[in-house]
Order: sequence, then structure tokens, then C-alpha cells
Amino acid sequence: VQSGIEVQILDSSEKTGPMTHHDHGGVIRAQGAAKNMSRPPGAWNRMVVTCVGHHLRVDLNGQQIIDMQLDEGPLKDRPLEGHVGLQDHGEPNNIRFRNIRIRELE
Repeated sequence: VQSGIEVQILDSSEKTGPMTHHDHGGVIRAQGAAKNMSRPPGAWNRMVVTCVGHHLRVDLNGQQIIDMQLDEGPLKDRPLEGHVGLQDHGEPNNIRFRNIRIRELE
């Protein structure tokens, strides 16, 4: 988290008001989602994270919610290469992942 980029996965389906970087789809310590596209608990969410150079885009359930430049703002000193991780907080049946694909873009 201190050297990478984290996109939040958290139920925000009932949130009203502006989205923060700690809500579903937000980029931690950088930017909240443009709108709340979180589906309710028990429903699958589809998130697509695309990063080309310094350009990061996050789509959640078919809608673009993040479009930012990583070389501007609080994440500008983060490396452009590293690991991909999936985090949970150890609570059973809280989160599940499926159909994870990682593709290198030209």
C-alpha cells in the first residue's frame, strides 16, 4: 500500500453523497469514484482497471468511475511496475473473486 496503487473493493451500494477514496472503486489516498456503481451485497460486481503509462482508468459495472493521471497528485512518486494483490480482511464469506484476468497492453 505504501509503494503501490490500491483500488478499493468495499460495499458502497447504500452510500449517498459524494464518493471518497475509501468507497468502492476509489483510488486510496488519491481520488474517489465519480459515481456510485456498487451493486448490493450478494451480487457480483465487475471491475476493469486499466493502466497505460501514467493513465489509470477504473470501470465498475460498465461505467467509468476513475480517469486520472498517476504522475500528477499524491501518487506521482509511485513506481509504474510491481505486484498485483487482492486483499481481504480475513472475514469468511465477505468477498470472493472470479474470472481474474491480467493482460499486458502495448
